[in-house]
Amino acid sequence: MKKKPLIIILLAAGVLVFVFMLYNAGIITFDTYSANNQTATEAASVDALTNGCYYVWHNEKSNDITKDLNGTADTNVFKLCPAGDVNWDDDTFVTHTLWFSSSNDSSIPTLYPGDKLLYISANKVPYEGISWERFSDYGYTIGVANMEGDSSGHYRILSSDGEDFHGYIYEKSDANELNRYAAVTNLFLDKVGGVAIRDNSISAGGTVINLDKDKEYVCEWYTGTYYQDFKMKANIHTFTHLEEFTTYDYEFLHSNVIEITIPNWLKTGYYYIDSVGLFRYVSEDYASSYNGKAYDSNVYWNDPIILYDEYGNLIYDPSTGVDKTKEQTSGSSSERVESGDSTEIYLKNDTDVVLDEDTGDGGAGEYEENTDVEYSDFISEP
Repeated sequence: MKKKPLIIILLAAGVLVFVFMLYNAGIITFDTYSANNQTATEAASVDALTNGCYYVWHNEKSNDITKDLNGTADTNVFKLCPAGDVNWDDDTFVTHTLWFSSSNDSSIPTLYPGDKLLYISANKVPYEGISWERFSDYGYTIGVANMEGDSSGHYRILSSDGEDFHGYIYEKSDANELNRYAAVTNLFLDKVGGVAIRDNSISAGGTVINLDKDKEYVCEWYTGTYYQDFKMKANIHTFTHLEEFTTYDYEFLHSNVIEITIPNWLKTGYYYIDSVGLFRYVSEDYASSYNGKAYDSNVYWNDPIILYDEYGNLIYDPSTGVDKTKEQTSGSSSERVESGDSTEIYLKNDTDVVLDEDTGDGGAGEYEENTDVEYSDFISEP
């Protein structure tokens, strides 16, 4: 009878050895999120970089990465693209939100023109494509996002399962206390710091705007018609989904990292690369005016790359080569309409003709239904 536990132990040990051999051979891989959260945020040598992560190379003294790839730099020129805290998982269909506290958002690296975006992996080359998810920056706020408005102009968060407000609340913030009321299903936010929360106080990402970093506010929430007061700090740097695209270009560097090619059409903004890490890109237009800090309210971070017309039809996407703006120049005019903190960008078509993407043909009053892209009409500045 005593032999049975020994056999079980030997079998378990055998399984572990087998899995380890498969991992070393590159046949299986493990989730990189935990490694990305636990590794050092910067390094002076590529030998110190963590497997499965993305890094930004930035050297104030040189535009040539070659020397830093072959030795140890004088400073930490390799900056990790951190994972942050997300509001989604594989089974959650909510608007993607990224959260960083005001104490750790300085870890987000900045990539300027001339810098390099690097990827390190012992067993993977992203030959099937590199996914880029761009996020709008709404500055510092309380730990709540994706609030929904009703016809009266009031805003609320929802609990679909009656257990928590998943997707709406950052659990590491003061707002986590609201989960005790998840059984209410709809929880309304009426005032923050005595100011009524209406359309002009909410970003396109459903976050409260115009708050001072790290300041504590009395927030009035309603469970049914009963109000509950909570003190919440605006110490959460919040980002929500803006657009996404895929690129395919990379270069081997005769090192343990590869370089991901930066598209020449990339705009100033925040990019979550391959669902692994976030970095901030500052284009030539803003390079001299950007304050170099974790947040700069004078920089417009949310100007979209991918454009749609007022009917939701795709008209411009440089990642796929779609460009209908030139085709619609005749009889059309481009408009940018600003209202409050929202900006609507669309092409006004005076002839009501939209050319077919594949054939170039068009018909009066006919529009293509686009199901492959997400419609992002409004982009908000914090």
